[in-house]
Amino acid sequence: MDFFDGSVTKELIEYYEQRAGSIGTVIVECCFVDDKGLAFPGAIGIDKDDKIEGLAKIATAIKGRGSKAVLQIYHGGRMVEPRFIGGATPVALSGDEVEEMVGKFGDAVYREIQAGFDGVEIHGANTYLIQQFYSPNSNQRTDKWGGSRDKRAQFPLAILNITHEMVNKYADRSFIIGYRFSPEEIEEPGIRFDDTLYLLEKLAEKGLDYVHFSMGNIFRLSLVDIDDPSPLIKKYVARRSAKLVEIPVIGVGEIVNKTDAETALENGYDLIAVGRGCIAYPDWTDRIADAQNIDLYINSDKR
Repeated sequence: MDFFDGSVTKELIEYYEQRAGSIGTVIVECCFVDDKGLAFPGAIGIDKDDKIEGLAKIATAIKGRGSKAVLQIYHGGRMVEPRFIGGATPVALSGDEVEEMVGKFGDAVYREIQAGFDGVEIHGANTYLIQQFYSPNSNQRTDKWGGSRDKRAQFPLAILNITHEMVNKYADRSFIIGYRFSPEEIEEPGIRFDDTLYLLEKLAEKGLDYVHFSMGNIFRLSLVDIDDPSPLIKKYVARRSAKLVEIPVIGVGEIVNKTDAETALENGYDLIAVGRGCIAYPDWTDRIADAQNIDLYINSDKR
């Protein structure tokens, strides 16, 4: 990629430093683990050792203000626009390439440990590579990585396994491991809520510190069961196992004011994540603590 190499800029370090402090944890935007996994321009990378120095500056800036620093890692898979990687058309990975990809996720975890982050969030959502392996729509493989639901789950499980291996070798027990997921797909066939619970149960058996819903609204209804009036978080709380009850669940989407946050917690989320609110207002948490009424859609000149 001759126009962008995924390096950290001074402005990005300042961006995160401005938003750290009163907020508990900053989840740094998704980092591609391979330079062919860049799903959108402007993303940062963790694909090579030369990225460690810049990422370490982000971690230091966040932690220096008292917040935890967690880094999200991903590969875009078939969602990568061909022109970002030289015009190549997506093709299925060979068996050896799948093993290599698992190794690249492991290398990424090692690098972020070296950079000083407090944890990793495995991005298994938003139709990126990890979700593509689990989806019966995109996974048409006939080898050990595809076919039955159990086989389709092997790739995300392998990513979690190698994450634990790296953490056990190079980090201490306080290192955080989270998993982000999209609960359903609208495609037919596609991931259904039962499939998501199945995968989360398998991941929980391996060990997770939190799971993170990836939805545009904390109270989103089912994409496929249009007659079901229950928000997906309500279904999750009602149907999760005793093991998943022990694992905190994060909600995100349309949380702007204090009442939104309180309502999310009252309805089953243990933690909340805020994206656009913190983009618009670097001091979002302070404003919420002061019970200010926030208008998210603002003129940037009047912040």
